[in-house]
Amino acid sequence: MAQTKLKNFGKRKLSVFELIVMVLLIAYCVAVVALLVWGFMASFRTDQSVAQRPWAMFEDLTIDNYLEVFDNFKTFKYVDGGTRTVYFEEMFLNSLLYAGGGALMQTLCTAIVAYLTAKYDNLCSKIVHYTVIVTLSLPIVGNLASMLQITKALGLFDNIVGSWIMKFGFNNIYYLIFYAFFKKVPWEYAESTFLDGGNHYTVFFRIMLPLAMPLIATVFLLNFIQYWNDFETPYMFLPNHTTAGIMLYMSIIGGGGSWSGPSPIPLTPQLAAAFMVFLPIFILFLVFRNKIMGNLSEGGIKG
Repeated sequence: MAQTKLKNFGKRKLSVFELIVMVLLIAYCVAVVALLVWGFMASFRTDQSVAQRPWAMFEDLTIDNYLEVFDNFKTFKYVDGGTRTVYFEEMFLNSLLYAGGGALMQTLCTAIVAYLTAKYDNLCSKIVHYTVIVTLSLPIVGNLASMLQITKALGLFDNIVGSWIMKFGFNNIYYLIFYAFFKKVPWEYAESTFLDGGNHYTVFFRIMLPLAMPLIATVFLLNFIQYWNDFETPYMFLPNHTTAGIMLYMSIIGGGGSWSGPSPIPLTPQLAAAFMVFLPIFILFLVFRNKIMGNLSEGGIKG
């Protein structure tokens, strides 16, 4: 019945409004793709070549801009009363550690807490559930000063693990998504596992977690993007662990001493750095493309 309705919906004629919206969306997508392709190809050209022939994308190609990123994008780290130079590769690694570890911790911890509150009906789970909901309404900006003081008091300031904890407390929206998912999973899966000699750990790690894998992959990618693009938390909590995103932003606006080449920064090295910063997100999307927002019914959940 549902498939028949979908087929009929696909065959119906589009209204004028729907046609206009579709044309605008297609035009927008083409413009975005064209801009990305042009920017990527321009990152392999010199500023002079781009200025003279901006649309000659395959002329004067070189990797010098990417080499300049490693040579000229740098900052300083305070160590034992002195300073040492931090180059782009270390900033890039800081970004990977901050975004990868933070996204993994937040995704798994959120899934575990949501499972416990959704499937175990007791006073403790209810307190946790409503506490998480209440914290969603708290303003982030108003908490920054107190969070900064708490971080310093606990010895977590300028510590990547500490920044994961601070960031984890700022965003619990994915808890509601996991909670709704686990709430719909039939408890018969757990009962059959208990009959086979399993325990609560077996139920979660061998039954519930595989069922939620498409959702976990999606949430992990969204968390990774959020951590990777984050400026506020690394800037405030990780002063000596500069990330690639902060480096690029501070260099473009002319602060932080992150660029040692010609000033102002030429366009093409900026494009090269931007695409290098974009690369991990693109790779993650390719890795998880088959799982992101996948059909959850494939995991065994039936209505």
